[in-house]
Formats: sequence, C-alpha cells, structure tokens
Amino acid sequence: MAIKLNLGGKYSADLSNSIYQQKDSGYGLNVSDGMLINNRIDGETGIKKAADMKREAKRAEKISIYADAISTAEARKNMFGY
Repeated sequence: MAIKLNLGGKYSADLSNSIYQQKDSGYGLNVSDGMLINNRIDGETGIKKAADMKREAKRAEKISIYADAISTAEARKNMFGY
C-alpha cells in the first residue's frame, strides 16, 4: 500500500517506505495500531556509564562512612553510658 501525497502539484511525498507505514521497521521502532513504539536500547555512551558507576561508588562509600560513624557512636554510648 503506497501512500502518495500531492501537496499543491509542486511537491509530492511517497510515504510507502516511511517508518510510520512499515510493519517491521527495525531498529527498535514498531508500529502498533497506528502508533510508533520505541523499543530501542539505551543511547548511553561508555563514558557516561563509567561516570555513573564512579558517582555511585562515591555515594556508597559516603553511606558506609556514615553507617560506621553511627555504629561507633552507639557502641560508645552503650560502653560509657553517655
């Protein structure tokens, strides 16, 4: 089914090869009931993933330090009765 648009005689468009008309368009784009569904993989680069991992490691270290400080304070409280 080829869809051709006539826009005032001067311009015309052939939408038969458009991603909106193809059933299995590939690249993670699918048409379901006339709606374009994006099933593509994440577009994150390796550098962004490495930066996120570094940020999460820093955050986990901070949380660990806070948890150690709280447990040490509780131990001192129980030991010395502050």
